Amino acid sequence: MKIYDITASISNDLPVYGDEKPAITHLAQMGKGDAYNVSRISATTHTGTHADMPLHFIPGGDDCTSIDLSHFYGPAKVMKVNVKEHVNKDDIEALDIQAGDIILLNTGQSKYMSQGSLKQDFLGLTVEAAEYLAQKKIKTVGIDYLSVDPYGTTGFPVHKTLLGNGITVLEGLVLEHVPEGAYTLSALPLKIPNGDGSPVRAVLVAE
Repeated sequence: MKIYDITASISNDLPVYGDEKPAITHLAQMGKGDAYNVSRISATTHTGTHADMPLHFIPGGDDCTSIDLSHFYGPAKVMKVNVKEHVNKDDIEALDIQAGDIILLNTGQSKYMSQGSLKQDFLGLTVEAAEYLAQKKIKTVGIDYLSVDPYGTTGFPVHKTLLGNGITVLEGLVLEHVPEGAYTLSALPLKIPNGDGSPVRAVLVAE
């Protein structure tokens, strides 16, 4: 058995939108004479490697407590997509995508998840690709940068198409060291009432 960690470290090296940088404060430190180490973390629900719930964009949609956890645990397929522009329907039609799948798209962007500044020309999905995945009735789609919607998109149509069709989203995955193939995914969200998203510790297990 081999376990691949596909999670970006929560640190100042994370790219973020606006002023959403996470902050870790050391409240007690044994090195300074305290009896124990305790830290506080301040972060948004969409920090680093994270899961998007339908509630993120769909009023009344499932949140972190009501979502079926099988969206984030179970058989998953890592698929490499070689694109210079956003992932379109034509780029994924030939892939083995079946109803109920969890698919994780490696677009070659994982290295940017530890470079601090936001890469505004990152690769996302087109609406046509999202509609195709909705037609295929997949369970979850993951991508190796911060958003399935391209930067500056008006109205977030890709998120709304996916989440509105019950397809959850994993963003900020680190897939550069993972071969294509079938795995068991564990990327469970925190149990946050009314949570629109959650950081996850995402791993892939190869038997």
